[in-house]
Amino acid sequence: RVSALLHEGARLDFSHAMLAVIFASATAFNGPARVPAAARSAVRMDMSASVPFVEKASKLGKGMLGDVGFDPLYLSDSMDLKWLREAELKHGRVCMLAVVGLIAPEFFRLGGPYYDAINPVEAVSKVPAVAWAQILGTIGGIEYFSNSGKMTMADMFTDSARVPGNTGFDPLKMKGAASADLQLKELKNGRLAMLAFGGMLTHCFLTGQPVLQGGLW
Repeated sequence: RVSALLHEGARLDFSHAMLAVIFASATAFNGPARVPAAARSAVRMDMSASVPFVEKASKLGKGMLGDVGFDPLYLSDSMDLKWLREAELKHGRVCMLAVVGLIAPEFFRLGGPYYDAINPVEAVSKVPAVAWAQILGTIGGIEYFSNSGKMTMADMFTDSARVPGNTGFDPLKMKGAASADLQLKELKNGRLAMLAFGGMLTHCFLTGQPVLQGGLW
């Protein structure tokens, strides 16, 4: 009788073990537990909209015009956002003029030994030092006086009413109902111009040829 009981117990233990193996095999195909939808949304909200594989900078996404969440170097975390926007607008404006300036000498030239080069890289080296001093001095003067001497991140926006990039220059009186739309267009065109200027100048360095005659287009 004892032998029969031991045999029956061993059979039951084996059956329980088999059931456990079958259950584990079945649940293995169910995959990982589903993350609640709210948790998934929270993760997505923390990621950059324009660079979705990096985390969004903490100061972005607050409604600033033209904010698309692009700050992969997290400059806005340690620098003033208004000062960065001022710099972005000014660089964009300069590059919009610079793109025209890279192409215009292929059609119009001032003449003379200093201004006859159509390759912008070559043209830079032809301008005498005195002329460069005048150019840089004029730019520095405009920058200084248009900001009333407040040019650093620490003091440029001590006046809370100051709007980044607003220098009062509006000769065509375009400021009005469509002001926000025009500002966004200026910002986007400036960003495109910065990329275009970098690409054109790289082309000139690599080929030694001007933009159009060098076969870029």
